[in-house]
This record gives sequence, C-alpha cells and structure tokens, in this order.
Amino acid sequence: MFTLSTKQKIFQIGNFRVGGQPGELPTLLIGNIFYKGMPEVLDHKKGIFDKMSVSKWIKSAETFSEKNGVPHCLDIMAMYPDAISNYIEFVIEQTSAPFFIDGANLETRKAGLETIKQLKLENRVIFNGITPRTSMEELAAIRDSGVNIAVLMAFNELDYSSEGRISILQGSIGKKGLFDMGKEAGIMSALIDTIVFDVPSISYAAEAIFLVKKKLGYPSGCSPANATYAWRQAKKGSDLIGNFAASNAAAHSIVQYRGADFLIYGPIKQAKSMISACAINDAIIAYHAMKHFGVKPLVRNHPLYRIF
Repeated sequence: MFTLSTKQKIFQIGNFRVGGQPGELPTLLIGNIFYKGMPEVLDHKKGIFDKMSVSKWIKSAETFSEKNGVPHCLDIMAMYPDAISNYIEFVIEQTSAPFFIDGANLETRKAGLETIKQLKLENRVIFNGITPRTSMEELAAIRDSGVNIAVLMAFNELDYSSEGRISILQGSIGKKGLFDMGKEAGIMSALIDTIVFDVPSISYAAEAIFLVKKKLGYPSGCSPANATYAWRQAKKGSDLIGNFAASNAAAHSIVQYRGADFLIYGPIKQAKSMISACAINDAIIAYHAMKHFGVKPLVRNHPLYRIF
C-alpha cells in the first residue's frame, strides 16, 4: 500500500467522484448489462429483454452499493443500433446514477450517442471507450453528442508492457496519443483502462494502473472480469476452477491494491459478491492510508465507516 507524490486528479461523475490518492475514495464498480449471452435479453437486435428481471438486478446492485459505501453504475453493452436506444431509455427509468455506453460496432455506438444527445443526458454518460483505432468519424460523433468524459483504452499493439500502455496515452512524434484523440472528441475528463487480455496479464494491467497514477495522476482501472470469465469458459468442467467467485474476487483485489480507481467487474448479477469483496479492500486500504500517510477518506459513507 502506498501514497503518491504526483497530484491525483478527481473527476465528478454525476453524484460521485472517482480518482485521488489510495484511501480517499472507494473504488467505482461498474456492472455490465445487455451483454452478449445475458439470459434476460430475448432479442439483441431489437433490444427486447425481461424488464422485471433486469430491474431486479439493478435494484439489488444499488442496495448493496448503498449498504457498503461503494459507488456503482452500469455499463450498457449493446450489439445493434436499435437496441441501444431501448436500453438507455430503460436504464434512466431505473436509476439516477451515471452510466457507461458501450457498443459492439461503430453504428451502435453512434446510435447510442445520438440517443444521449436527444435525451440531453450528456452529463450522466461515460463513453466506453476511445482506442488507438477509433476513427475521426467516431470522435466527431462523441464531440457532437456533448459527452465530455470517456474511457481511454490504453492498448498498445506494439508494446504489451505496462510502460507501453503509458506511451499509447501520450503518443509519439508523428503519432497521436489517446489524450490528443480525447481532446479532438471534446473529452475533458478521462478514465484510463489499462486493458486485460487474459488472467496472467492482470499483473501487467495492475502495474500499469500504478504507473498511470504515479506518472500522470489520472484515475485508472481495468476489467479483470474480461479474463476471468473467458478462463472459466475455457476450463468449464475442470477441477482447476474450484470456487469461481473466490477466484474472481481475488483477481479484482490485486488491482485494487495497485491503486485502481474503477473496476468493470462483469455481469451485474455478480454485484452482491463483488461489492462486498471490494468494500473490504477499500476499507483496509483507507485504514492504512489514514494511519501511515495521514490520508483520510473524502466521503462520509466510505466503506471504512460503513462496514466497521
């Protein structure tokens, strides 16, 4: 556990904040909904789903979020343009929290941005996300929507190391970095996703989180669930898996202890276990920061105060 000499940025997103020194703010947890394979989605193309069941998962997540003092929001994952509009309209009826929008292709993401613009929701939305391959057309769509906070996905095809993920943010001579691309899209606040490929690569993503905060001061995090769920599927039926919930929580804990400000933990139905696990870690980190570095929680409902 540690503190950082670099000034840490804190961004306001709706009714909560993300970033800062370890121990100041709890980890923002983000649950996926409407993803490919979600049983409650009956038709991905049209965006038809079991509203009662999805509403139940959202309310359950928000209940555990409130009890544990861990902020929580949703990542809308859509496969088709028509569907994303239906999903957004449903989500804003269910929660007042900010939410991420994420589409499987350019047309779906553009449709999501257009819906956000029409409904004047730009101050509640985080675009997920901008990559080195994001086109000028998409950057223009983001700018036109009015959305000003996005995830920058630090994926470097030429250098998978933690340092390589820093370089893709800053760019190089003759090549734009993700920060410059974000500015072109009108992005004023950025969350840095250090990218997980498989379970072993979580170590690189965790170290990159630390480096982003140490060198640049930006809120950073990742999605260990991208790897753990793929691992579970690959090893389905094998004794190697054991208790998946425990393995999944351990994978997320590692990155929290390297300074993660946010975690995309996968399917929203895992909210109960993931919020509980991450709240314990947040409390432990905050206690150490307060006792050893004089860094105190910035919010009264921090897990340190809620669960102990």
